[in-house]
Amino acid sequence: MPTCLRVIAALLFVTAQLLIPAAMAGEAVPSPGPLPQLVAFDNEDFLGDHTHIFGTMKDLGKWGNSISSLVILSGTWEFFDDEDFTGTSMGTLGPGTYADVTKHGLKNNSISSVRLAKPAGGSAR
Repeated sequence: MPTCLRVIAALLFVTAQLLIPAAMAGEAVPSPGPLPQLVAFDNEDFLGDHTHIFGTMKDLGKWGNSISSLVILSGTWEFFDDEDFTGTSMGTLGPGTYADVTKHGLKNNSISSVRLAKPAGGSAR
């Protein structure tokens, strides 16, 4: 197969992977835009273990009370200090890098649930 056809095939494959979401943790959120996603780290400055979150999570499981830094790739997210979106709403953050969550209104190692407040390129839920 010529190189240009391989490149076109690879681009079609990547595009299909972005448009057809696979099974995801949390609640699937249909959106014509980018898939809402955040990456949570258990240490400041994006160090240590990390997990990807693609939708609303009522219970972060072993990640509850473990998050110290975030990268929000798309979507706007609301953070709570208890499971099931109870307790204190610590705030809402949109796309960006947050090396220390405490500098953005969130409590360190206190996030227990996250809710997608606004999908990427979408309207509020």
